[in-house]
Amino acid sequence: MEVEEYRQQILDLLLQARDDKGEPRLTEKAAVALSKELSDQELLDGMDFNTPEEVAELLLEAGLD
Repeated sequence: MEVEEYRQQILDLLLQARDDKGEPRLTEKAAVALSKELSDQELLDGMDFNTPEEVAELLLEAGLD
């Protein structure tokens, strides 16, 4: 998988994230910004160890939303 595809999967997951009421946790603008928090190199370094789902959850839990 290429880093662009990996980042897109993370973004898609961030956009799908919902709160307890079923509302989106992030606006599209916030999700895009959050998906760019990690550099391409950081993503490449972690791709073998972390799924896009794990990275998206980590970003959401980081309190940046």
